[in-house]
Amino acid sequence: MFDSSEFEKNLGCTFKNKALLKLAFTHTTYVFEHKLGHYDSNQRLEFIGDAVIDLIIGRKLYELKPQADEGYLSKTRSLVVCEKSFAAVARTLKMGDMLLLGKGEDMSGGRDKDSTLADAFESVIAAVYFDQGFAKAEEVVLRILDSTIRDAIDGKIILDYKSKLLEIAQTKNKQHTITFHVVNETGPAHAREFEVEVMADGEISLAIAKGKSKKDAEQNCAREAIQKYHEVFG
Repeated sequence: MFDSSEFEKNLGCTFKNKALLKLAFTHTTYVFEHKLGHYDSNQRLEFIGDAVIDLIIGRKLYELKPQADEGYLSKTRSLVVCEKSFAAVARTLKMGDMLLLGKGEDMSGGRDKDSTLADAFESVIAAVYFDQGFAKAEEVVLRILDSTIRDAIDGKIILDYKSKLLEIAQTKNKQHTITFHVVNETGPAHAREFEVEVMADGEISLAIAKGKSKKDAEQNCAREAIQKYHEVFG
């Protein structure tokens, strides 16, 4: 049974068409497993949700930064309207618990995948738009993403921590060599977990972190290492 009452309360939107909200949480693997039509997944809603959120965030930034040029507005919007930001708010709303997934996808950690959560968030916003109109969708988006918008404007959002760490290491008076290496791999083939360590000059360990892929582990490691780097090298 698909019970969305708690989610609707947290979202701040009570749906007239509950089937539309259920569709927003229906993953392609669930559709395939249950031999449904391709249109029974959330992909079409995701397409609309992406456009709706783009407009809402673009308009908000336009209003907040009246002197900003197109380049700034575009770059700042991309920090807000991205997989990482959407996945973060989806986790806050516990959307992973609501997803309708195929068994294999569920077993392989699909409920916590950034891409799946971000797609579901876009789909939910599209569902709000179709169910209650643009004004309600705008209200929901701006409330949920308010802190993300502020952080983007204040320069507090970094999407690529690895590149940022490498950049920092090359802009100091004394430059330092940064290297990443995998120290451990665990879990079955379909659900591997990687543990990565980042070193400065091959001698100083800055951080160790885990991730569901080598890339994710490196990003998590770099995020932690940036603070340690400043503590060590000033």
